[in-house]
Formats: sequence, structure tokens, C-alpha cells
Amino acid sequence: MIVRRLVFSISTLVAASSTFAEMQAIDDMDLSEISGKGGVYLSGEFAINKNGGPLWDDPNEVAGFPTGSRPIFDTAGNIVGSEECENGICGLRLAIKLNENSEGWYVLDDISGGLSFEGLTLQTETLQTATNYDVWVDGDFQQEEVDDEVLKIGLPGTITFNDFKFKFAVANNGEFGVPLEDGTAFRQTEIFGVQLDGDITVGGNLLLFPVD
Repeated sequence: MIVRRLVFSISTLVAASSTFAEMQAIDDMDLSEISGKGGVYLSGEFAINKNGGPLWDDPNEVAGFPTGSRPIFDTAGNIVGSEECENGICGLRLAIKLNENSEGWYVLDDISGGLSFEGLTLQTETLQTATNYDVWVDGDFQQEEVDDEVLKIGLPGTITFNDFKFKFAVANNGEFGVPLEDGTAFRQTEIFGVQLDGDITVGGNLLLFPVD
């Protein structure tokens, strides 16, 4: 459909450039010699808890601990304390356990803020050669013949961060403030925190190769 529309547009342009030219039908054989490509150009904004606070009724009003904090529970599910969130905004929490036998969790905690970008492109491209970064030959990485169609992701020129922040931590439970089933109190150790506000410049392309 994209190719046929392209052919129609070209034919229309030629006809408009000369009052003596007439549009002519293209048979299947001639059409098979024409190829076309398409792509996607993306711009957008991604925000997490931009305004702070929950999207539903504030549980703090019922629980009786300060707004802008999150509860800590005992084994019976009762609130025994709270932790105040930075600037009164409790961000998103992502906890990952690598396997069932692991005793702890890796955590991205207190994620909030936003980022925006313009000019992220997606398109396919056929490569005849590619760099093999596992093989070093004569002072450079080896070039290999591939002849593969790859997904080419063009990185946007500028990414703007709006008070985007998160903390990386390890914890003994994925749920914040909740003790383990055996009664062990909740523990979390923060490793580092990141806060970004402003623009960063990026460039280049990310190529995704198909794998059998």
C-alpha cells in the first residue's frame, strides 16, 4: 500500500509539471521494480507522580500518619511508624527478585519526575556488514558479512529531564515497610540516589539484530 501510494504521488507530480503529459497505468512488472521504505518519528513526555500524592483517596488521612510519608507495618499488619518522602512526594517503587532462592530484592525506589524527548526514529535497514565486538584483529574489531535486516533506532538529539529522581537500594522485602512472614522486620539499604534536571545530548543509532 505504501509503495502504490508513492507511485501515485510521483505520477501526479509529473503530470502537474507538464500540460502535455498524461498519467499512464503501471503494470505489475514495472511496479515490481519499485521499492519503498518507511519509518517512525517519535516525540513524547514521560512523567511519574509529577504532582505528588496518590491518584486515589489519601490513605494517610485514615491511617493517621503525616501526609507525604509512607507507612511501616508490623507482622499483624498494623502501622507502627512512617517514613517521610523527599519534598513530601512519594515516588514509584520497583522491586526485582532475581530468583526464588534469593533472600533480598533489588529496588528502584522513590521514582518521580519526568523526561521528554523529540526525534526518536524507528526504521528497518539491510546491513551487508557488521562489527563483531568479540573479535579483535590488527588493532580493530573484526568486520563480518551479515546481510541482515535490522531494526535501526535513531536516538533523539536532546533529552530533557524535569526533576527526575530515583534511589537504588537493596531490601529484604519487595513491599516497603512490610516485615517478612517469619516476623523479621523490614530493612532497606540505599546504595545511591540520582537526580536529573536539565538537558543531556545524545547521538548515534541502536541496531537490533534478529536472533534465531
